[in-house]
Amino acid sequence: MTEEQKKVYEGLMSFYETHKQGKFVPAELLEHMEPIFEALGLRKDTVPGDRQHILVARDDATGDFVLFSPFMRELRRIYPKAHITLYASERNEEMARCCPYIDNLIVKDLETESSEIWEVYPFLVRQAVEHFLPYHFDLGFAGRLGIRPASILTMYMGGVRRRISYTQIRSDDQGQKIDWGWNALLTIPVPLMPIMQSDVDRDLYLLEYLLQLPVVDRHLELWTLASDRAAAEQALAPFLAKKQVKRLYTVMPCTSQKFREWPVERFIEMLKVIMKREKDVGLVLMGSRGDATRTEAIAKVFPGRAISLAGKLPFRVSAEVVGLTEKYIGDDTALMHIAAAKHVPVLTTFPYPAELTLQFLSVPIRFQPYRVPAVIVLPAKAAGPRCRIRPGTGCAEDEPHCILNITVEKMLEGYKYLNKCIEERRMAAMVLK
Repeated sequence: MTEEQKKVYEGLMSFYETHKQGKFVPAELLEHMEPIFEALGLRKDTVPGDRQHILVARDDATGDFVLFSPFMRELRRIYPKAHITLYASERNEEMARCCPYIDNLIVKDLETESSEIWEVYPFLVRQAVEHFLPYHFDLGFAGRLGIRPASILTMYMGGVRRRISYTQIRSDDQGQKIDWGWNALLTIPVPLMPIMQSDVDRDLYLLEYLLQLPVVDRHLELWTLASDRAAAEQALAPFLAKKQVKRLYTVMPCTSQKFREWPVERFIEMLKVIMKREKDVGLVLMGSRGDATRTEAIAKVFPGRAISLAGKLPFRVSAEVVGLTEKYIGDDTALMHIAAAKHVPVLTTFPYPAELTLQFLSVPIRFQPYRVPAVIVLPAKAAGPRCRIRPGTGCAEDEPHCILNITVEKMLEGYKYLNKCIEERRMAAMVLK
């Protein structure tokens, strides 16, 4: 640990020792730490001509990471000579290592529950002092939309001079104002505009607000290698050698969160109808190693016309496999967003009851397949009273619940509508209730 790191670490931990029995007040942390940062020269403005050091903290799920890809491209376009560091979670390491817009990558799992700050404070101090402080970042972006995300606090602890994220002053479901004082940790709190838009556009607004200029190029990217594409083609070669298989569809009948998982039996019933009509189609069943039972159950129903690759390929190769197919049919997953990035049309399910009013942060709005022909099928009704009061995520259960109200007939209707969208080249997500 350098002398600089030692002084910041001691300052942050002395604040912890004297305040941990009370409420965490961000303004008090600033009052305690700003003299230390000033004395170390971490608050000096960049001299014209100096190379800026920029931090992007993006520690979240893989789907969110794919939606964030336009931000990284546009950040590099705006700051062509800056030294850009990306702080990514371990689950996104494969893609992050292929990002062409960064100079440095830090891979750690930063995000942690911060409902009780003092419980995670020492951990965040170590992360900030070890990984952020040595770079003397001039500018930092934390892209998470949540309240009190660890990334905002860690940016401050790491001495980042200008810190940008969405305002922490919010309204709850009843319209009551929430303000825990966390905007004090930001030099630029970006307004959270109450408009219907994808997280892609909301991420880009961080740059637009900073520059007061619109971002024109908003397309998704997928960061892989040519060798990944070659490995994907090799994985599918034996399957494509079958004479009856001319076209491929990705089928993803599983998710990391069970409440978003449509029953495998219904996937089978729906696919029987599709496969009977489309004699030249083969199914590529995707998922993690733990999903193999579900994918193999489907593959057995369609011998010679379905292959299960669940858990058999590295993530980037799996992404390239999706790019070699013509449609994505499945649950709301990271591969759904990868399909969109690869311009593959999407039919998907969201466990968001259609009887709930869609709000600007509702899941079907934020995480819709981006700029690709897509149909999102929603359950018409909530399956329980708790699910009728969650305008953000919808279903309130951990196991499949509201999503069980999506019928096979409704999914087949969605499939028919998707084909129409493809024919008419509608580059938007359509919600089917």
